[in-house]
Amino acid sequence: MTQSHPATGTRGAVRCALRGPAAGALGFALLMAAAGCGGGGDGLGPRLTATPTHVRWLPFQGVQLPHADQGPKKEAGGAATGFEHSPPGAALAAIVHTVRLSVASDTQWSKVVVLELVPGRSSDEWSVNRVQLSITGPASPEYAPRLLGYRITDYAEQRSSVDVYTEYSDKSRAVNHTVVEWFGNDWRLRLPDPESTARPVEAVDVLPADIVKLEAPS
Repeated sequence: MTQSHPATGTRGAVRCALRGPAAGALGFALLMAAAGCGGGGDGLGPRLTATPTHVRWLPFQGVQLPHADQGPKKEAGGAATGFEHSPPGAALAAIVHTVRLSVASDTQWSKVVVLELVPGRSSDEWSVNRVQLSITGPASPEYAPRLLGYRITDYAEQRSSVDVYTEYSDKSRAVNHTVVEWFGNDWRLRLPDPESTARPVEAVDVLPADIVKLEAPS
């Protein structure tokens, strides 16, 4: 049976998105994991705390998403592509891909999967689960998560781990552990293996002092 999540009932969908097949939840999900290769923030490699430039905020399905010089460069059919091959580009891709995957409508999500995810078993399973649900409208403002910032925990030319910090209407905060990979000349989201038991999302009380602040408008 198809389950509908209209605009006024999206909080449950977003909360469900903070779990996912990797955490045992079925259906529509925001899938994330913490993994990756080494990075560089000591002057010997890319500066992981470099901030995106000329940031502007545009809504997607009721959630404010950042757009900057480092990406995305193109949007079509609900999917966003074209991220710079740099730490800020990886961070923006991690943020944009996770949110778009979680709130894309019934007519948009397949395009997001094709253009924003690394193909494989995990994305295939996510698609099978997503077919069972229906999202017909944007998230209501009081339920939409608000981005606070991010922290790159590992960075390499082909793979980057990004912790994304968000806040909800009840003032609770969470960190989403995400991984993006350089695939097809762009950063794409790598979903965790369906058998993984790692927690992709954790509640947090205090934000780390070294996060890159990227606060969405209230």
